[in-house]
Amino acid sequence: MKSIKLLLTLLIFAGVAKSQGVKFSADKPAAGTKISFTYEPKGTSLENLADIKCTSYTFFSTTNPKAGKIDLVKEGSIYKGEFSTPDSVTLVGLAFYVGDKKDEAPGGYILKFTKAGKIPAEALINEAFLYGLAGNYYLGLTIDAEAASALYKQAFTLRPALKQKNAYQYLSLEYKADKEKGTKNINENINSLSKIKDAKEDEMTLLLNLYNLLKQKPKADSVKTALLKKYPVGNYAYGQDINALYVEKDLAVKEQKANDLIAKFKFDTQKKTDAARLSSVYSILANASSKEKNNDKFELYSSKIDNKLNRASLYNSFAWPAAEKNENIDAAAKFSKRSLDLLNEAKNDEVPAFYSSKDEYLKALDNSYGMYADTYALLLYRQGKFKEALAVQEKALPFYTKVSPDVATRYVTYLIKDGQQEKAFNEAEKIIKNGEASDSLKTDFKNLYVSLKKEGTYDGYIANLEKIALEKDRAEWTKKMINTPAPAFSLVNLKGETVSLAGLKGKIVVLDYWATWCGPCVASFPGMQKAMAKYANNPNVAFVFVNTWQTEDNREKLVTDFIAEKKYDFNVLYDTKNKQDPSKFDVVSAYKVDGIPTKFVIDGDGNIRFKAVGFSGSDDGVVKEIDSMIGLIASKEGSK
Repeated sequence: MKSIKLLLTLLIFAGVAKSQGVKFSADKPAAGTKISFTYEPKGTSLENLADIKCTSYTFFSTTNPKAGKIDLVKEGSIYKGEFSTPDSVTLVGLAFYVGDKKDEAPGGYILKFTKAGKIPAEALINEAFLYGLAGNYYLGLTIDAEAASALYKQAFTLRPALKQKNAYQYLSLEYKADKEKGTKNINENINSLSKIKDAKEDEMTLLLNLYNLLKQKPKADSVKTALLKKYPVGNYAYGQDINALYVEKDLAVKEQKANDLIAKFKFDTQKKTDAARLSSVYSILANASSKEKNNDKFELYSSKIDNKLNRASLYNSFAWPAAEKNENIDAAAKFSKRSLDLLNEAKNDEVPAFYSSKDEYLKALDNSYGMYADTYALLLYRQGKFKEALAVQEKALPFYTKVSPDVATRYVTYLIKDGQQEKAFNEAEKIIKNGEASDSLKTDFKNLYVSLKKEGTYDGYIANLEKIALEKDRAEWTKKMINTPAPAFSLVNLKGETVSLAGLKGKIVVLDYWATWCGPCVASFPGMQKAMAKYANNPNVAFVFVNTWQTEDNREKLVTDFIAEKKYDFNVLYDTKNKQDPSKFDVVSAYKVDGIPTKFVIDGDGNIRFKAVGFSGSDDGVVKEIDSMIGLIASKEGSK
């Protein structure tokens, strides 16, 4: 029965790209060819939504895809697009979305490419990776461990040499699909590996990982000890040492550990792997020096990194926090300028293999240039070089696909400093109309309105602009509105009380998934606190914060201490661990959450009306986001 189910699953996956909305110009194209496609959203979760976007994920011989935006052209109800591929491509997956809402086609939209007329084993490995682990995140497809393990088997048949490298992924999926069968297969592999008299490093590493998979810690620890003794400068030992280097806080100790690591592994820079590892060591030291504001050591370690793009990124990472905080400005400006020089130099370099064309590579460089130039412009402004700051910012703007509100606001500031008041007024007005204005920009706008002696009252003028912004914002959120039943839950909160969705029936519920280790979650909380305060006297709105993916043994203490220290008055609920698979959590899985923070806004009838992923960037942005969603739901319910 299980084999019949698997066959049906694979047949569904094989035909899904045609049946659920995408038609490719070729079924089994050769690597390196250009592919065109059509997309029909009818019957998908994006049906009736406007402004559909598409991202391609191009896979090569490894499971590390290269993402790229595809321009879609709409003709009637059909969207058309095309993409080029390099000779090294194995598989391309397409993701369609509107805002945070994906087309969650069960099998996804995947196209495998041929080499010498045949699908290579690596394409099947990448497909297995998508169905077994990351396909929902990248493409919105349904994870299926059984189908993924079958794909691994096919790949191993085509190329047996891939089995050892991918054995752990394959066996862990078998274990996930069928615990009894999976445990048997894992034990068979453990027995085989244990009998090898002179085991290789990858064989010992696999044995260690399989013991960990079965949670047999004493045996795993024993193998780990033997592995490090037999291969003290092997891949596993390097992984252990680089992780220890990364987590070390003290710069002096970190430097000593780095020197010990370099001496221990005796890197040969003529070998790509060793050169990359050495660069990783220097990057860790450079970042640590940056945090310590040690300019000389930062320059020393970053200069040892040969890759221009990596070094440019490091320079910008040093410069941006300094620009924001208005500190260490002269050093930051020097490094920021170097980041731009490196990007210009890189344009003449050989195109890296994971770019499909020179144009794509240059476009990626331009995107980085826009961001790094914005950093440099702010540093010039901090130095009082207002005209230079404006010139750099104006050079940066064309490189942005969409100019963010903070970048546009800085542009207005530089225009004002340069005496271009009328242009500053017009640029500020655009930001306000888009509903992206900060309080400081509105203050500047008011001063410009007065100094330019505009007709009429300022209050009337700004009210009209904000009305336009509100209407636009409501129109955007209306596109994102959904209507699906919210999975029921009943969880215990910090006070030991049981809170259920059923008990909140009749209220608009803002449900926020979070964890203490999640940076964007924590960053969004001041805004969530402001939003809660705004609706504190509204009995029809309730906020609940579900702590999930928190796997530490002292979870309750971590969460309680965090909330107490920050003085939040959130109603925090503890998501429950799944009994069959403790690595999963019940409620967050029921809501099909891919990443946190993720917010759901549920109406009084218990239906999800909005899903918002990530942090909107500012406290006011969070409040505005919550306002828009609650306002639309309230207006819908009020019109019933």
